[in-house]
Amino acid sequence: MPLDKIEDTKEYNKTHESLILHIKNNPVGCIIEENNQNKSKYTLIEKKSDVKASIRGFLNKHEETGLLMGFKFKIQINDETLEYTVYPNDEFIDAVILNEMIFVIDNQMEQIFSCKILTDQFVKTKSELDKFQKILNK
Repeated sequence: MPLDKIEDTKEYNKTHESLILHIKNNPVGCIIEENNQNKSKYTLIEKKSDVKASIRGFLNKHEETGLLMGFKFKIQINDETLEYTVYPNDEFIDAVILNEMIFVIDNQMEQIFSCKILTDQFVKTKSELDKFQKILNK
């Protein structure tokens, strides 16, 4: 969704950094969580079924940089909602689309939370991506 269609653009100010880690030589997309209060909220969850997560992509036009793609990742834990607004690089986006996962990690690179993302509208495998790129380049 382009930001010119969003009423309150301040809601989409960047709040967190993204990072690519490699697990078994496979790139995975991570969001760095520096807030210890949020980390403790994850550990106190008893009913894992009470956790809901959503991701929403958007475009932001920056005067110097040009068009940036970002996303807002929300995690609802019981009655509390944690929000992460990130402007990731292309490698991060590719890793999330191909692996269908997002990880929230702390500064020591330890996993706090992970979420499977359904990306039915996207190409899912490297071979599919290669075929798709060949079609586009014709």
